[in-house]
Amino acid sequence: MKKKELVDLITGISLMLLAGVILLLPTFKVNDLSFILKTVFGFYALIKAAQFILILKEKDMESLFTCLISLGAFTSLFFIEADIKNIVLVLLIWMGLMCLVKLKKADFYHDRKNKMWILRIFILFAFLTSGLLTGLNLYYEASVQTIIIGFFFFINGILDVVDPIAFYLMENNQ
Repeated sequence: MKKKELVDLITGISLMLLAGVILLLPTFKVNDLSFILKTVFGFYALIKAAQFILILKEKDMESLFTCLISLGAFTSLFFIEADIKNIVLVLLIWMGLMCLVKLKKADFYHDRKNKMWILRIFILFAFLTSGLLTGLNLYYEASVQTIIIGFFFFINGILDVVDPIAFYLMENNQ
């Protein structure tokens, strides 16, 4: 496995582990959605910044853009009132900007005649669908909100892991 694929895989797995921790939070009566999203976006920005630094030679800007978007969502949560409508708005704006980054990555593959663009479009639509469903279903009680956010970021982690695994399988198949 190449260094970029390995770093992408470790990043996706770490995001899945973060989501697993979020899914356990209602057990410990931690249900403050604003705090949870601040933690998630902060962790997301740190992981993606580290990923960008580790694969700097690859000139892949996806992790940098993801880091900046997550950093923007992280800081915006400190300046808004912590009611559910504002939190959902921040989450949906983050998701929309992330969709643009994922679309840019699919276009990158398409321009290079790499069949991975089809997988990237599938990942984009799966991310978009899960994000919209998450945004629409955050009006339940606090523990349910935490579980919904946990599942959304778990799905996002799985989608991040799919790309390096597919590259590895394509490499070994040829």
